[in-house]
Amino acid sequence: MRDGVPVAHVDLDGIGYGPPGFSGSFDLKFENVAAVWRSYSDLGASAFVVSGLRVLQDDVGACVAAVPGAVPTTVVLTVTAEEQRDRILARANTRYGLERGGGSSAQTPEALEQVVAAARQELEDEVDEIPGALVLDTVGVPVVEIARQLLLATGWPGPIRRA
Repeated sequence: MRDGVPVAHVDLDGIGYGPPGFSGSFDLKFENVAAVWRSYSDLGASAFVVSGLRVLQDDVGACVAAVPGAVPTTVVLTVTAEEQRDRILARANTRYGLERGGGSSAQTPEALEQVVAAARQELEDEVDEIPGALVLDTVGVPVVEIARQLLLATGWPGPIRRA
């Protein structure tokens, strides 16, 4: 955005809340991706970053289908279960989380361990090999460095290289 590239972003977690029975549903998330993209596209966005997607071929396909004319660049960020656990617990114990009611800040230690266990299970269950995906290891890598690696590998903010 700083370079004038008309880009938009949406995190699937933020658009996946809904009525009972639908909240967290990826079908609902993909319908919402379509609606959000229409709004961004109408305002001139030409690139759309969607985060929060499971690493499943069917989900990637459904997300791409929600954006007419999409030519996707799929990036998979990897993490170990141990690093993921440390991140979850660190977020729960930050001042921001405690003051602002972050997702796991007010939970009991037992509830936090359930969050960690569910996240570990997702790491094990929700991973397909996505042909052509750029895979970046995030263990011990600061967010700014991950972003730099991503931009270098994809060629952003110039013309986007297609896989």
